[in-house]
Amino acid sequence: MEKLLGLDASVAIKAILPNPMQGHCQALVKTFAEVQPVSPALWANETTSVISKTVHFGQITEAEGRRALEQLATLGVKLFTPNLEQNQAAVDWTIRLKHAAAYDSYYLALAQSLDCDFWTADSRLFNALKDECFKWLHWIEEIPPLK
Repeated sequence: MEKLLGLDASVAIKAILPNPMQGHCQALVKTFAEVQPVSPALWANETTSVISKTVHFGQITEAEGRRALEQLATLGVKLFTPNLEQNQAAVDWTIRLKHAAAYDSYYLALAQSLDCDFWTADSRLFNALKDECFKWLHWIEEIPPLK
């Protein structure tokens, strides 16, 4: 049985686009040779939307945006379409987090249903849960950055 790793869209984006956490995110991506990254299907929408916004606001060129999309495709993230059980778990997480939208909750529901570690670079999400000491929840800066 292959080892699974829940991957937040924030980690994928920060592994590809320049930012202070890029080395940490790239170090996690390097582990994908040994683990299968997994995300809810909305991962594709979220990552594409972030890249589109960075192009729109002139932070990267259109060509850089297209290359970033190609890089995302090479990560080999296995996407899961949620079923009723995951939809219900996402609602439960959304209520627990006191959020209005369930986007983050789908990542948590998937990691929980697959019983795998979940990595995020989303400080708002991590900080909302860090005091609950979930052993499967990981902040990206736990992994040393690539040099």
